[in-house]
Amino acid sequence: MAVIGITGGAGTGKSFVAGIAAERFDMLHIDTDKLARAQMMPGGVAYTGVAEAFPDCVMDGQIDRAALAKKVFGNKELLGKLNGLTHPFVREAVETLIKNAEGLFEHVLIETAILADAGYCPICDAVWYVTAPLEDRKKRLAGRGYDAERIESVLGSQPSDEEYRKTSTYVIYNGEDADGEKILEQIEEAASLLPKRR
Repeated sequence: MAVIGITGGAGTGKSFVAGIAAERFDMLHIDTDKLARAQMMPGGVAYTGVAEAFPDCVMDGQIDRAALAKKVFGNKELLGKLNGLTHPFVREAVETLIKNAEGLFEHVLIETAILADAGYCPICDAVWYVTAPLEDRKKRLAGRGYDAERIESVLGSQPSDEEYRKTSTYVIYNGEDADGEKILEQIEEAASLLPKRR
């Protein structure tokens, strides 16, 4: 069973690509953002630490993720603080899910925007980097309700294309001109390069 990391900046469509890959190749799709979100809910393992560190982002007993994102994006110190409070718990959950997937799935797909920074590269047999033109990414983020200031803040806080490519073993292009068939062709080629079952 190969462990694949799938990464890319905001608006590249990595979730879309991951969804196609998981369906086509019977992969367990682990979305680290969803894990972090669940863990920051009241009663979650990361809730208390985040709530105490960012009390102004707690509304009616819940962590306001939009307010939290606005506060930390563009501020490396605060982003690092938040990551330190959440990443260890997410990593632990990911490792448990991988262990439990043995024999049940063909492969495991770990989706995260910061694969290298979160320390997942050593446990991945392959790293797929999803990329798209900057204007396409901005258009997609605007479609999600991001204003121009937030778009620039989010994009500016993430690794550069060069940094992503340094840790990737395969690049998947997902611009607006790439249809589902083209995406699937790239996924199939990337999958053909995966190491044999271990």
